[in-house]
Amino acid sequence: MKKTLMFRTLESRIYMIFTLMIFAAVFVMQLVSFRFTMNTVRNSTLANNRILLGQLVKQIDSYIAGMEQISMAVQDDLQLITFLQNGGDSSSTVYRSIQQRLGNYIEARNDISDIIIVGQAGGIIPGNPDMDLNPWVNIADKEWYRSALEAGGATVVSSSYVQNIVAGRYSWVVSLSREIVSPLDGKSLGILLVDLKFNRIKDLCQSLVVGSKGYNFIIDPDRNYIFHPSQQLIYSELRMEPIDSIYSLLDNENESFYHENDRYFMIETSSLTGWHLISVTYESDIVTDWQYVQISYAFLGLILFLIVGLATNRISSGITRPIRKLQKIMQSVDTGEFQLVGAIKATEEIRELAREYDTMVGHIRKLMDENIKEQELKRKSDLKALQAQINPHFLYNTLDSIIWMGEMGQNREVVLMTSALSKLFRISISRGRELINISDEIAHVESYLTIQKMRYKDKFEYEIDIDPDLYKSSILKITLQPLVENAIYHGIKEVDHKGLIRITGEEFGEKIKLEVVDNGKGMTEEELENLNTMLSSTPGSSGLFRQGTGVLNVHERIQLYFGNKYGLSYFPSSGGGIRIMIIIPRAELEK
Repeated sequence: MKKTLMFRTLESRIYMIFTLMIFAAVFVMQLVSFRFTMNTVRNSTLANNRILLGQLVKQIDSYIAGMEQISMAVQDDLQLITFLQNGGDSSSTVYRSIQQRLGNYIEARNDISDIIIVGQAGGIIPGNPDMDLNPWVNIADKEWYRSALEAGGATVVSSSYVQNIVAGRYSWVVSLSREIVSPLDGKSLGILLVDLKFNRIKDLCQSLVVGSKGYNFIIDPDRNYIFHPSQQLIYSELRMEPIDSIYSLLDNENESFYHENDRYFMIETSSLTGWHLISVTYESDIVTDWQYVQISYAFLGLILFLIVGLATNRISSGITRPIRKLQKIMQSVDTGEFQLVGAIKATEEIRELAREYDTMVGHIRKLMDENIKEQELKRKSDLKALQAQINPHFLYNTLDSIIWMGEMGQNREVVLMTSALSKLFRISISRGRELINISDEIAHVESYLTIQKMRYKDKFEYEIDIDPDLYKSSILKITLQPLVENAIYHGIKEVDHKGLIRITGEEFGEKIKLEVVDNGKGMTEEELENLNTMLSSTPGSSGLFRQGTGVLNVHERIQLYFGNKYGLSYFPSSGGGIRIMIIIPRAELEK
């Protein structure tokens, strides 16, 4: 339980990695789904709002068109035209008849505030006989009056304003005005004014809104406000609308709305009046009950996370079960039992590792049996050669590294180190031969360096520069590896800087000269002199300072096979380490 909590095992790490990945996937899925749902609802609401805005434009256009029909009916009244042409008297029966018809229009439509006819001679026919004109107002100065004269008989729709031509009345209205023209000579007979009550436009704008906060407002082509629910605040500049940004939508067909803070603005233009109708929708009105949606998503995500978490636990346990079995069997190497794995239910990589391990253990057993049967004449050299081939400490550390990398899920590194270890032992065995090609010896030491380089986390680099013409020449197997091993353990490990091991080889007359050079700790001149003296002494010498028995074994085997004029020599390296020179005769390997 403690290891699982500390994530020190492969199973716990797989479980944790999968759990984090699943959590991230569920979280991202929920976030994307939530955003998708929110955007879908928002876009749907805004699309519906645009439909409502289009309906509002049609209703206002229909309303204005209806008022325009009334104004045209008044204008086409022949009795009115005759009365205006003749400059009729306000006390006449015709005057009262005309006034009666105007009053009927007002009474028939509760959205008409007033209908007034202003004659060219200055006479006025009001629709309401009780209406008194404001003596302080000059009608000719009014905007609706001047606009009607300039329109040449077309209907002019004004912006909203306070009408003050009636004494004691100040009403918010929208005016329709048009010039009354004589059908006989085309002369101007006067101006017709129809004041529309502001509340009708207000009711239309407020009837088609989205949410409790949404609203509509209208501006004319000159950016004057026709209607706004906060009209007084707008005129007093206590409230502002982003008119410039809203107007930019008219020039950009790709943008259907403008978003500012928590508000969405959409604009439509009336083809009849030229008014711009703007709909405002609040984010809070679009996004309602999202807290409940979020809780639902979170609950579903938690259930999914728990289900997949249980499945992940079973999967991680199934993956690591054969690895734990393999690890337990490999630990038998430490006790000298060398158990075999045999058939194992696992992935192809683990089965391959088990097969290579069984092959390695089989070779080790075979070598150990052969070691017992070796002849007395080769007892010292062969026994030490086997010792150099089989270094239990190196093997244990390598297998331990393989297990550790397996627990970390570094399958590629496991395969690489296992392959290098297998190749190392395969070349070490060499079917019982002591002499091998230099190319095989290079492959052997490269496998060893690959393993050590992975174990020491790039503590050092290595270079091998041996003349290819020497590859088919013979050499005692495991000549270079013990020297490289000593360069690592007694040279490079002792320094803080990054190490470098360089292996070179060239023809030297009828001989071959190989060198192993490192930039490690090095040795004093006295130590080098004593070491070379011991190498030149009789076989069986011991006490090679830090260099160990492997170097002595290589030196003695070379002299045993090739003679006393061959062997090892130690020299200081220019890089601060040691340079070991190996001299062997050049000869092709017998097939």
